[in-house]
Amino acid sequence: MRYAALILTLCALVPLANTACWRTERKAQVVRGSNGELYVKDPGQDPCLDPVDQESYPVGSTWRSSQCQRCTCSKSGMECCDMMKRPVGYPADCEVLYDWTECTYKLVKKNGPCIWDPRSEVMGK
Repeated sequence: MRYAALILTLCALVPLANTACWRTERKAQVVRGSNGELYVKDPGQDPCLDPVDQESYPVGSTWRSSQCQRCTCSKSGMECCDMMKRPVGYPADCEVLYDWTECTYKLVKKNGPCIWDPRSEVMGK
């Protein structure tokens, strides 16, 4: 019976946090040259712009944004993935406190210092 309770508890933990990845594709652009003629510009060598920090990174580079995303710039585009899970399904009287330096978070009650333990689904000190 204890094992069944443990398995049910572990299964309940799965949806308590989410991670995500996103990708932007580079698209060829039609531009007008200095002679007035139109031509197609290949953006494959242009740097990638981190949408969070507004910093440019060269093709082939990988970096960590200030909001704990690992991003990679390639000729075809830019891909970023969360480095930490984001909590979901927590009680309404809780809020998330992110530590962007350590890429961690705590769930705390809005009106007090109690920390929510998602494993027990009980508020405790």
